[in-house]
Amino acid sequence: MAYYDQQHREKITYFNSMWSKLDGIEKLARIYKINDIAQDNNLKLLQTLVLFDFQNQPGREGSDAIDRYGNAWELKTVNIDLTSSFSTNHHTNLERIAVFRQERWLFSTYRGISLQEVYAVSPAALEQYFTKWEEAIREKMAENNKNVHLNNPKIPLKYVHQVGIKVYPVDSPIDPAKVLQVL
Repeated sequence: MAYYDQQHREKITYFNSMWSKLDGIEKLARIYKINDIAQDNNLKLLQTLVLFDFQNQPGREGSDAIDRYGNAWELKTVNIDLTSSFSTNHHTNLERIAVFRQERWLFSTYRGISLQEVYAVSPAALEQYFTKWEEAIREKMAENNKNVHLNNPKIPLKYVHQVGIKVYPVDSPIDPAKVLQVL
């Protein structure tokens, strides 16, 4: 199956027709002060997998998805009605940062459950954050003399807009794996 071939387009069409039916559920959830019906991002994850033809990587550790070329991806979402930065990992430690440096990143912005835009970002473009996080961890380790972690260090949406390549919405489909071929 080739990227954006007939079978892939049919999946996208089917997914989009089913996704649009969730709007009523979201409105009902807001009456109950529930701001995001996609708890743990499972619906948003599914949308990303379908739109970009990625394979899921189940579990809470490691990469979130694999593209058709075998590249690992870290997938991040933000509801811009609630915040303006992307959370990373509840237990960001030196080992996790090493993995982050090997992954391509896909940042998706939502308003509730409505996808607004998606940006592909190379790990090299995020190096200033990785370095800053490593320094903070090493400082904490020196103080406590034990292995520590950071709780969800953030990446600002504004920064993603500056360094990322917009892959959705666009006039013509863009395979995010191809725009980040050179890392």
